[in-house]
Amino acid sequence: MTLWIDGDSCPQAAMRIALDAHRSRAVEVVVVADRRIPKVAESGARMIRVASGCGAVDEIMVRECRPGDLALTRDLSLGLRLLDRDVVVLNDRGHVWTVSEIKLRREEAALMQMMRKGIIAPVLPRAYSGDDAREFSLSLSRLTSYKP
Repeated sequence: MTLWIDGDSCPQAAMRIALDAHRSRAVEVVVVADRRIPKVAESGARMIRVASGCGAVDEIMVRECRPGDLALTRDLSLGLRLLDRDVVVLNDRGHVWTVSEIKLRREEAALMQMMRKGIIAPVLPRAYSGDDAREFSLSLSRLTSYKP
């Protein structure tokens, strides 16, 4: 099992937790991003740098992930594509996504975009917290300890 990380959207606290899992539990970690992510190389994890923009991170992850791998992303469209490939998708708050949840969230996002165009103030997402990092750490630990 490999943990694939969408490095362009991953908070530093979640990245630290994933890199710790790489070191302490020998979880293979691959970070895909359009920029250098500090500490990835020093951790021994693999880093794939892609061209900025044009969806290159998504394309690499969809092409390279295998059934049973884990993927960490905030990108709902990418998450849906990965779920279609039988990849376990989780966000940086520790939530493991299902296809129906992602579809619902995408609908909500479209509604929020329409509301913004209508000058209705949106509810902004809350900041990434210590509780979020703990939930992510617990989920990652549970998922990487699972042996089918």
